[in-house]
Amino acid sequence: MKKILLGGLALLVAATGLWAADGGPTAAVHARGQEFTAAWAKNDSQALAAIWAEDGDLINPFGRVAKGRAEVEKLFHDEQTTVMKGTTFNVLSETIREIAPDTAIADWDSEITGMQSPQGALPPFKNHVTIVFVKKNGQWWVAAARPEAYLPPPGAPKPM
Repeated sequence: MKKILLGGLALLVAATGLWAADGGPTAAVHARGQEFTAAWAKNDSQALAAIWAEDGDLINPFGRVAKGRAEVEKLFHDEQTTVMKGTTFNVLSETIREIAPDTAIADWDSEITGMQSPQGALPPFKNHVTIVFVKKNGQWWVAAARPEAYLPPPGAPKPM
């Protein structure tokens, strides 16, 4: 019995070591986020969409829906050649949770600076992005991304 327990413990330690050796999903998902910010800095809509799964989707903070990598690329192209051209996307904080061996969720608090409108410079756009990543063929892909801007809390109720 003691040999079985020690063997099981050794197997568990070995498996944990293998998982840690590849960084688990956290390192790989974080690296995909770095790819995203680098592509954003270049206004490269093709590279931005390249981290999406073929059947992945995106709903941007303004409610535009893109289903599939080609539509995601079109959405990014439209943004990166207009209001988002020349902007900077910064991830201010990040959490990544593995929810299954091939699925992880990333939450980013982020900020986009440098946006311009016809009237001039816009203030920094703070937003939160929730991203579902799936691992297929050894690579982590965005299955769904939901950037959103939080509304300010409502004021105190009026007395009756």
